[in-house]
Amino acid sequence: KQSVKDSVPIEFELERARNMIKELDPEIRSNMHVIAKEEVEVVRLRDQFAEASKQLGKDRSDITRLKRDLDEGSGSFVYAGRSYSQKQVETDLARRFERYKTKEATVEKLRQILAARESGLMAANDKLKAMQAAKRQLEVDIENMKARVEMVKVAESTSAAVAFDDSRLSRTREALRDIGA
Repeated sequence: KQSVKDSVPIEFELERARNMIKELDPEIRSNMHVIAKEEVEVVRLRDQFAEASKQLGKDRSDITRLKRDLDEGSGSFVYAGRSYSQKQVETDLARRFERYKTKEATVEKLRQILAARESGLMAANDKLKAMQAAKRQLEVDIENMKARVEMVKVAESTSAAVAFDDSRLSRTREALRDIGA
């Protein structure tokens, strides 16, 4: 298995690695699309939370006003040009308070959902950035390997071109040594 692996040219392996990196692009784009959708959803949730919080504040103000009017103790109450008895105002106040408690719980759940979605969005953005950085690092690594392969090829061709045939010189030296001995 190792000999088969060793027989594959390094250029082929580098090209295969380049293609594998290119294949990451659709996955990265897909993740970017998911993140964009999530960003839109988070903005929608923020708007929904802000509106619900604003409405909750208005409801609280209305309940406080009704409670204050009841505490003042007049027997008849006029709201929006209509007259109401104390019993009607008490019933309305109790009903409003129950709705307020339900809305308050809903707003709290919405806040929790928003916080979880924002946290998930930040994690997804971090993961995408890490994936993009890893892809860039792989591209740099491939280019470095390609440069090293080129350097090895240049070194091999240079050493082959510089190799001298000094066999005659060696024979001549040997002959002179033999004569001198």
